[in-house]
Amino acid sequence: MYGLLLRSIQAYLRATFGAAVWGRVLRAAGQSPDGFEPMLPYDADAFQRVLAACSAELDRPVETMLEDVGTFLVADPGNQGLRRLLRFGGATFADFLHSLEELPDRARLALPDLELPQIGLTESAPGLFQLSCGCSFPALFPVALGVLRAMADDYGALVLIDPVPAALANACGNGLSVQLLETAHGSGNRFDLSKGEVPYGW
Repeated sequence: MYGLLLRSIQAYLRATFGAAVWGRVLRAAGQSPDGFEPMLPYDADAFQRVLAACSAELDRPVETMLEDVGTFLVADPGNQGLRRLLRFGGATFADFLHSLEELPDRARLALPDLELPQIGLTESAPGLFQLSCGCSFPALFPVALGVLRAMADDYGALVLIDPVPAALANACGNGLSVQLLETAHGSGNRFDLSKGEVPYGW
């Protein structure tokens, strides 16, 4: 999982800020200039060093940077693999949300060795959802926030997405409240099931 996260950060920084910025991050983190491969094993210490180096280089909090990574993975025109995987969840944003619990199994169809944490979804009232994910990789939480906001735009839905209060969060302290205000607020983006696309830089 660290390999996939590191490769996603690598793609985001290179595409958004350029190869020179990414090179400085690698040097500051003491990593190989060759970068990262998504399915190779990397340890938590290397991952944390890269996060710290990114935060220092970009002068922004780690959580903000990771949320931007999540948005990039869905919205960047050169990186449509994740978007396509998620859009297979349904024709509307509500359908997509209900499909998220199946996402780890669907992801393994494309990447058999990938182990995503389990995702939980509850609908406490019509259009009001609470989303949680497992504790194994806390960095996935802000990435997921960016992904959800980008997917709402992709579907053309009007939503409010906020972290849930600590008292309602899961044992890891994470959870998102998703309020679907309008399903067809905008036109959304076209989705063609027959078009093959390759994830950015993979």
